[in-house]
Amino acid sequence: MLEVYLFINPLGSRCMKSEKCILRLADQIFGDISYQFIPLLNPQMIDQHLKATNQDCHNLNLRNKQFNLHYRIILDYKAALFQGKKKGRLFLLNLQNQLVKQAQPYSEKLVLEVAKHVHLDLAMFKEDRQSELARRAFQADQRLASEMNVAAPSTAILYNADVSDCGLMLPDVTYQALYEICENNGLIAKQALAHQKSAPNLHIL
Repeated sequence: MLEVYLFINPLGSRCMKSEKCILRLADQIFGDISYQFIPLLNPQMIDQHLKATNQDCHNLNLRNKQFNLHYRIILDYKAALFQGKKKGRLFLLNLQNQLVKQAQPYSEKLVLEVAKHVHLDLAMFKEDRQSELARRAFQADQRLASEMNVAAPSTAILYNADVSDCGLMLPDVTYQALYEICENNGLIAKQALAHQKSAPNLHIL
């Protein structure tokens, strides 16, 4: 079983592409893959997001506004995940499409429309997105990122639990890179050094 942890900025277009690469690989080629999209939130990510959207990364009010926006979206995503991983991912992808691709402003109305579209239990969702449980889930994600030494979004960590606890870090997720790793799924730990030498952006954990 290949386990993939993709750390994301929920408002990042690059992260959306990375998510779709993993979904494409899981749906079309390899069935023996477990994957999670884990939201990341730290000052470096806010810097990157503001620069990528041509905003002033030195404006404290703007930084706080962006941090709170990302945090609110992450809690929405965690609340959706409480109703199942598939529904959670559908909620995330649909919300990202509205916020990033369609450039819709974040609002309570938009979030509830997306939740309804992916058939979430709205009463449960409204309660969960305000809950301490969602906040603890967010904190657990940030601890996991710290433990895996992940600071930047669109970073993937890959494990083959059947072979070893050895993990691979892929800082820039592409379909081709994932394909080459999954092609040797059964040998991923044994061939880690070879992968690192042939792909300098791939790191052993």
